[in-house]
Amino acid sequence: MSTTPGKEGFTLIEIMVAIAIIGTSLLILLDAHYNAMSLFAGARDEALMQAFLERVLGQAEVDLLAGTLEGGGDFGERYPGYSFSYTAQPVDKDQTVPLYEVVVNVKSPNEERSMNLIVFNMAQ
Repeated sequence: MSTTPGKEGFTLIEIMVAIAIIGTSLLILLDAHYNAMSLFAGARDEALMQAFLERVLGQAEVDLLAGTLEGGGDFGERYPGYSFSYTAQPVDKDQTVPLYEVVVNVKSPNEERSMNLIVFNMAQ
């Protein structure tokens, strides 16, 4: 408050300090919001890739039981740039035990992941 008698109000210095405090607070909040959004996007992408890997592993296992040893495709129009492929090979060449090694690849616009699985083919 002004110390001059008869004049009420804030000085220019007081207003500038208040604006500086508000501006600093706003910058801190915006930085925290940006970091939170960045973490959310990373978690969403991680969950999506994991879900796609599990989906393709299930499809590869079912196709192997039906006699198909390889396949591939995409995840539709909703996920452009995402694709998958899988291959299955017998673990034992003489097939005394019908085990297959299934290799699944999921490709996104930013990365590619693969996962291996051993499947017992009950259909043989």
